[in-house]
Amino acid sequence: MLRVLKGDKRRLLLVALLITMLTSAVNQTVVATAMPRIVADLGGLNLYSWLATAYILTSSVSVPLAGKFSDLWGRRPFFLAGVTLFLLGSWASGLAHNMHWLITARAVQGLGGGMLMAMNTITIGDLFPPAQRGRWQGIMMSVFALATLLGPTLGGWITDHWSWRWVFYVSTPFGFLSLVLLFYALPPYRAAHKPRLNYWSPVLLTVSLVGLLLALTFAQQDLSWTTHRVLLGFAVAGVSGILFALADSRAEEPLLPPWLWRNNIFVVSTITLFLVTLGMFAITLYLPMYLQIVTGVSATYSGTLLTPMMLSVMIAAVVSGQLISRLRHYKIFAVSGLAVATAGMFYLGLLPVDATHAMVVAGMVISGTGMGIAMPTFTVAVQNTVRRTELGTVTAASQLFRSIGGVFGSALTGNIVLTDLSHRLAGLLPPGAPAKVDPGQVLGRLMQMPGDPRLYLVKHALSLSITHGFFIGAILLTGGLLASLFLEDRELKARWDDQPAME
Repeated sequence: MLRVLKGDKRRLLLVALLITMLTSAVNQTVVATAMPRIVADLGGLNLYSWLATAYILTSSVSVPLAGKFSDLWGRRPFFLAGVTLFLLGSWASGLAHNMHWLITARAVQGLGGGMLMAMNTITIGDLFPPAQRGRWQGIMMSVFALATLLGPTLGGWITDHWSWRWVFYVSTPFGFLSLVLLFYALPPYRAAHKPRLNYWSPVLLTVSLVGLLLALTFAQQDLSWTTHRVLLGFAVAGVSGILFALADSRAEEPLLPPWLWRNNIFVVSTITLFLVTLGMFAITLYLPMYLQIVTGVSATYSGTLLTPMMLSVMIAAVVSGQLISRLRHYKIFAVSGLAVATAGMFYLGLLPVDATHAMVVAGMVISGTGMGIAMPTFTVAVQNTVRRTELGTVTAASQLFRSIGGVFGSALTGNIVLTDLSHRLAGLLPPGAPAKVDPGQVLGRLMQMPGDPRLYLVKHALSLSITHGFFIGAILLTGGLLASLFLEDRELKARWDDQPAME
């Protein structure tokens, strides 16, 4: 059991957790800056979005599988496998000579990245009793925020001074170091009995998740929820999801056990996180565009303006994590944090067209502070309700629905903003022009003609569309805030032995 680790092994394992969290989180942001150079070198602009989609697909699938199976066979093999797959995918990505190769390599990298995401959170739960986890979950979230802050700048510097291939290679030494530390510090696990492997549940869950995520990706690309490939994806997801539920309910070792849905804290946390992640994607996707096109700053400076939001997330996460561990209660932080984040989103949704940089930064800081306060609480709350042997299952299930919320948020926000912008831009075109326009093409042409009098109208249209997206995000966050009011506030356990057993 990991909680009996003491001395050097415990410290080295914590170092390995921080390295793997930072490396996998940086990878998700560092690649974005190099994307234009990659496409220019390899071609395949029509496959551009699949570089991100492939990673999201495979990482979302691997999270629940790694969580459940690590409860059965121990953390060690899945943590080591996650690092190994991540390194192989990174190296293969750097060696890519066409887009299909790179997309396949990113899928392998996503398998490893999803396993690392799950195992980091689960291992913190193994190492510390619930009353101490808030502190460490806050630290881990601050590391993620730091990676989000450093990633784009680091990716741009590496691409400009070395090569886009080194964006993938740079994680190799850190990955090997974490592999050595994990191999030394993580103890082997010997199960009391050999579990019977449940084959159908993983297969059906994988098919259902792939169908759902593909449908959402296509919806974002097509700006429609009713195209044939979107409807086919939803149909595959629905049928295989029903079959998964039937198979899993009869399995000896279900991936999503029935007791999860009888656990009020898990259900409320899952609904809240889904809605919050759904709403926050408006900021993630469109704040950089708002800053660059509406307020007229450069890409580099827009990254600088995002720094206060990331710093507010980091500071708030660390402080709230410390307070949760001291007070041993979490609901006040969940509710108050989401209230602050929701207020920040409404503020962004009401920004005028001539908003100053200070006005935008104020909204970002308010939202970031709220998210930093709230987000560490839900993992701590959920882990506090289960036995140690169920940590992997409950943690991975929570992360799975958060990931699905992110993909839903990307598709929903993209559809709302771009469809609204398309209608607004159509009114600026001369008579006889197509009623439906590609917003990207119109924006690209006008941005190349800074003296064009229509440019202000385009910026006005873009401002209204993006702030509309922020306002929708605020409504979704309000839903998450209302859901959090039903979160049961159990005292965090100070010792392992007094954790409740699930029936």
